[in-house]
Amino acid sequence: MTRQIRLFLVDDHSVLRSGLKMILNSQKDMVVIGEADSGSAAIAKIKEINPDIILLDISMPDMSGLQALEKLSKVSSAKILMLTMHADEKYLQEALKSGASGYVLKQAADTELLQAIRDVARGEIYLDSSLAQNLVKSMYSPRKDNNRSASNLTEREKEVLRYIALGYTNKEIGESLSVSVKTVETHKARIMEKIQCHKRSDLVRYAIEQGYIST
Repeated sequence: MTRQIRLFLVDDHSVLRSGLKMILNSQKDMVVIGEADSGSAAIAKIKEINPDIILLDISMPDMSGLQALEKLSKVSSAKILMLTMHADEKYLQEALKSGASGYVLKQAADTELLQAIRDVARGEIYLDSSLAQNLVKSMYSPRKDNNRSASNLTEREKEVLRYIALGYTNKEIGESLSVSVKTVETHKARIMEKIQCHKRSDLVRYAIEQGYIST
């Protein structure tokens, strides 16, 4: 039997949490193991359990989700998926900078949220489909003083990096480039080694900083 993805919900709206639990617990590969209505409550509870993924809202009464994200990252190894009503790219940028593994809008279809959870559980970065293109157009200008030179990346590695920045999974990248998933993983590993990145989220930020995405 496939191990279920253990989820923890952080949102100050009880009705929303109830609806999410119903949807998530109906999936054979997911189970909600806890919830909290504030960042401080989440931090206290997270220390006692070990979820795989934390679904975290941004707007909460005691501290923002972005503040909670930084604190939760220090007390838990769980991946954090932001689930929010904020479509502003600035929030998305800050979430990625702080180590979030994904960003989904609350109005997204149920299937998109479920896909985001599964992708994040596999170690992927998931960006809401309605925000991904805008993100790469608005985030940063290429940094001329970045010490991690991109000149030693091959053209194929740059292609892979572009797809990663757009939120594509390894499988989707492979299909787009007509190569195997294993080949994509090899390219990604080489890119990480060359530019000294250790997480996929670092690759996303680096690709945007270097201006690899056409605007």
